[in-house]
Amino acid sequence: MAVIAAVIFWPQPSVDPSVGLDPSWQAGLALARIDHIAWGRELVFTYGPLGFLRTSAYYSFEQSLLATICQVIIIAALFLGIAAALRLRHSPLTSLVGAFVLTGILTVLHLGHGLAFRGFSSLEMMYPELAVLAAFVWASVPLLQREPKRSTVFTTCAVLGAVAGFQLLMKFNTGLAIMVIALATSVLLGWKAVGRHCATVAAFAVSTLIWWVLAGQRPGDLPSWLRGSAAIASGYTDGMATAPLPQWALPSVVLSLAWMGGLCVMFVRGGHEIPRRYLVLVVLASLIAGKAAFGRFEPWHFAILVGVIVVALAITPWPRARRRTLVVIALAVALVVVVDLGGIPALSDRGVLAMQAPVQAVDRIVTFASPGHVQQKIEQAKARQRALYGIPDRFIKTIGSSTVHVDPHEISAVWAYDLAWRPTLVFQTYQALTPMLDALNGESLTNGPEFVLSRLSPASPAVGIDGRLGVQESPLYSRALLCNYTLSGIENRWALFRHTAPHCGPLTKLSEASMREDHAVPIPAPSAPDRAVLVGIDLDQTFADRYFHGKIAPLSTFTLVVDGVTYRLIAKNAAEPFLVNTPASVADTNLQIHAHTIGVGRTVNLNEPSVTARLRFYEMRVGP
Repeated sequence: MAVIAAVIFWPQPSVDPSVGLDPSWQAGLALARIDHIAWGRELVFTYGPLGFLRTSAYYSFEQSLLATICQVIIIAALFLGIAAALRLRHSPLTSLVGAFVLTGILTVLHLGHGLAFRGFSSLEMMYPELAVLAAFVWASVPLLQREPKRSTVFTTCAVLGAVAGFQLLMKFNTGLAIMVIALATSVLLGWKAVGRHCATVAAFAVSTLIWWVLAGQRPGDLPSWLRGSAAIASGYTDGMATAPLPQWALPSVVLSLAWMGGLCVMFVRGGHEIPRRYLVLVVLASLIAGKAAFGRFEPWHFAILVGVIVVALAITPWPRARRRTLVVIALAVALVVVVDLGGIPALSDRGVLAMQAPVQAVDRIVTFASPGHVQQKIEQAKARQRALYGIPDRFIKTIGSSTVHVDPHEISAVWAYDLAWRPTLVFQTYQALTPMLDALNGESLTNGPEFVLSRLSPASPAVGIDGRLGVQESPLYSRALLCNYTLSGIENRWALFRHTAPHCGPLTKLSEASMREDHAVPIPAPSAPDRAVLVGIDLDQTFADRYFHGKIAPLSTFTLVVDGVTYRLIAKNAAEPFLVNTPASVADTNLQIHAHTIGVGRTVNLNEPSVTARLRFYEMRVGP
């Protein structure tokens, strides 16, 4: 029954690799597996060496086969967990039917619109988040029992700890989430059971190491990957938060607050039917999902929290007196989902995919039966991508078999053109949101590939995601590209850089200036045509700036104003001098900028004083 449910509720909207930001990092995860790239030493991302298991697209036969097995197991585990929870108070048939329906609802909810090129290719199943939901359901089973067996509790916690280790290497934050759920379950079922707590942690650690080695990685590289992933997660909190929240997020905020308030009221009132320890787990799971939902608010991220709410409503043993309230909550959730996911058209898209899932599953099984069919699909997808990218033939011939890095994020081009990929440590620069990660990226580029293939921004100066100024989000990476590469050519919105000897002088300080919000400061002009001008910004941050730009709640964020144009400022990297005036040697590339004034501000003022900062201007010689 579980396998049947997994096959039926297994939407595969993106079996053909697409282009765009999200499909490109998915391609990067697959390429890391195909090219045996060392994680931690050569690559760091929010995903790990098992991250390729989350995508349904065909990048290679091995990758797509292993991903298929993993995805079916995740959906089956979710189905079985729901059935086990429902079985505590319902008949076997009712439990199976309920689990079947709930699994279908949850898989449809966890279809996310990533930043893909167009169409259904942007609907990608969030399998790591489904795994967290499955862990929550399985943890709920002993918590809902009056007197669970010690052996059952021990097994549940240890298995969840082991699953967390596997999941950590698939997607970093979801592995930590499952580990928190596992340890919380152990504590809630007896805080004095220190042996069980230690066994849960040990299962997590051992599982992480075993799967790391099975993924073809060296044990010595694991600490580096953990540090890098933790740094990305830290930078993501402030650098990627949607701040302020859009107006249409209001229903989601109201529903979330009402849900958390309702859980707290039930906990305080207590009750015979609903154990308080179970309510604590629901609150914990809701907080974890809420952080994912509002850390970077997007409809498909909020669906993660909705999934927790839907499951909790279904498996909680509600007393008869509260069933009318349950219906009201369910209707409110349904209404918010319809609004946040884009209305009826968006729901119909998901409905179509859900109905197509069984046919797609059969087609996938038939395709795997003949490896030649997989390779045929791969070659067809590569041809489509080459037509979309249109990289000049002379660039491809120049690169040949030499190593190449693609920036800012079109990694799919490496796969489509069969290039020799040698990425920077954080292979999509928009994720290098801390000084440590930016420094590692700059160092790996300096000592890195023979070529850098750059997709040109339609705007000048180049603009990254979320309206960032391209040269500011990764200052050291930009300087490494300017100082260790020369421009070979520009054509069809692509620029090719070739690695050379270092050709930049040291930074020479020009001046300092204090500034206040809404008061632009003039940028010194370069003293010669071969000089670049840079600026470092020392922000005076308030308590609200430190904790309400995403860390606790995404209420505001810093902005950078260059020549009257407002960009999002990556605050953690602001102190590192970044380019504000570049020489003619990088004209028409993403490095080009000729700014005259600069200022800072906030998107929303939370009853705070105006932003103040200290600007440090530098000049740097750039040789040929």
